[in-house]
Amino acid sequence: MIRNVGTLDRTVRLALGALLVVGVGSYAGLFSLGFGPVPAALGAAFVAVAGVVLLVTGAGRISPLYLPFGIDTFDDRD
Repeated sequence: MIRNVGTLDRTVRLALGALLVVGVGSYAGLFSLGFGPVPAALGAAFVAVAGVVLLVTGAGRISPLYLPFGIDTFDDRD
């Protein structure tokens, strides 16, 4: 597949993804991830999945969401 995630984009995705996964992994009841009728465990799972998606797209340097919109932050010099 054609890469469409550049260096800065990749760095932000990897850092934010790691922060979300580690933050949810170390969740000790210090803050609530629940909102409205959604229980905290479901909110934590959603945040963890978002973190994993960011890690995978950052590591693979391709974002499927960018494809339909024609967004490309990848530079051939990367």
